[in-house]
Amino acid sequence: MGLQEYNQKRDFSQTKEPADSADSNKGALKFVVQRHEASKLHYDFRLEMEGVLKSWAVPKGPSLNPNDKRLAMMVEDHPFSYRTFEGDIPAGNYGAGHVAIWDEGDYQVVDMNDRKKGEQELLAGLQNGSIRFVLHGKKLRGEFALIRMKGRQENAWLLVKKPDDWAVPEAYDAEDFVEGSKRTKTKTSAKEQNKPKVAAKKSDMPEASEKKLIKPKGTGRIKEKAVATKEKKAGKDKSNKEEDREIEGQVVHLTSLDKLYWSDEHITKGDLINYYQNIADILLPYLIDRPESLLRHPNGAGAPGFFQKDVGDNVPEWIETTDIHSESTNQEVNYIVCQHKATLAYMNNLGCIQLNPWNSRIQALEKPDWAVIDLDPGENTYDEVIEVALLVKEIADAIGADCYAKTSGATGMHLYFPLQAKYPFAEVKEFAHLLAKKVHAQLPQLTSLERQPKERRYQIYLDFLQNAIGQTIAAPYCVRPKPGATVSAPLAWTEVKKGLHPAQFTIKNMPERLKQKGDLFKGVLGQGIGLPKCLQALKKSK
Repeated sequence: MGLQEYNQKRDFSQTKEPADSADSNKGALKFVVQRHEASKLHYDFRLEMEGVLKSWAVPKGPSLNPNDKRLAMMVEDHPFSYRTFEGDIPAGNYGAGHVAIWDEGDYQVVDMNDRKKGEQELLAGLQNGSIRFVLHGKKLRGEFALIRMKGRQENAWLLVKKPDDWAVPEAYDAEDFVEGSKRTKTKTSAKEQNKPKVAAKKSDMPEASEKKLIKPKGTGRIKEKAVATKEKKAGKDKSNKEEDREIEGQVVHLTSLDKLYWSDEHITKGDLINYYQNIADILLPYLIDRPESLLRHPNGAGAPGFFQKDVGDNVPEWIETTDIHSESTNQEVNYIVCQHKATLAYMNNLGCIQLNPWNSRIQALEKPDWAVIDLDPGENTYDEVIEVALLVKEIADAIGADCYAKTSGATGMHLYFPLQAKYPFAEVKEFAHLLAKKVHAQLPQLTSLERQPKERRYQIYLDFLQNAIGQTIAAPYCVRPKPGATVSAPLAWTEVKKGLHPAQFTIKNMPERLKQKGDLFKGVLGQGIGLPKCLQALKKSK
């Protein structure tokens, strides 16, 4: 396209925008996103290619949610030096308004580190109407795609985030991440900035398989029981309340304890930390020795969250971590392992409302401690979820498999089968799949084995795919970042009946429920089922 159109549209005696220049870059390819308050607010998305910045105007701004397909109108090429431009374009000039850098960094073609070959592939993709690339920015990270739309004007494209470790499930508004704005939620919307640059995963699965334990790091478990606290002087902002809390002999620095995590319920970050400390003795057996995929909501349950697996070297020495090789990125990922109450408080302080431990422990990553079937409803009632759960229990009883139920804390139900780390994931997944197929055969209208929600609007998805290494599911008794501060609540089967609903179990009433009923889920960590016999029974009953 060249810079002829760019130069023709501008009077450089009036605007401070850079003129065509010989500025060049021999290092990694660069990208920049500029927030442009022109006649209509939009974001300019620019990728370096052939010494210029290929540019798109994105009205709604980029998103980290893969469900968002953001319109991106391709505009004229801009000079490479435009990547650092900030300031005001005077009234009466093309694009008049304020320009500010929203994000910037390096980028590369997916699975390709060679710049020359990468540029060739990008340019060919532009001609063909589709390019894929990995951004290494401060706000935008991971794999994205630009896809030219068919049937519309030639310059209409879609900017789409691909599912990977940096994608977020919540609604994403770029305006929430404008520095200095009252709406600002967090400067880093995805991974921490010390994360190594890696190519994004090709898989569309939200959790990639991780394989092979390399080494554990950090200290062991702290067994002291004494707890003491000491307050730091809070600042003027009430959400700046800090505390150095001694937990089992370890001092943990806690911040923003007065920040409202659930504004309607008046539940603070401090309340969340206290809840987890109060139930830690029951909760920790489901966390100890398991890598944690951190789901962080540093600005509360109502704000966007983000996943963080790799904590790098930025954790205190007293926290145990473990390096696990990721086949999808060919990188070592440093996971937190929650071994005691102090680590639990540290994770909560990072904004971990929900806890996501692996199904297997570091001593036997290939062999899970339980099998899981996740009942994930479409537009179904919870009574229908209960109907499906009771059928699963009926079939499980018939084949001699113990089954334990808990609410998801959202709209579904999680059904667990204890395994005691005796069987590899392949056999466990086969068991869950066969069981799900048998349930579907008996309730074909109500259930589905189809993963995509649009294909099962009024059906309950029998999700057996959680039974793979590296997959996670919300831990028992953990809080969910949902309205009401609901908790994933283990159930007695006598409670699984019409009228039950996840909203009945919250951060406020779960401690008392535990006092009355104890740990209803402890059998999950006990004697495992005889998987070979159960598999044989399922196959015979087809």
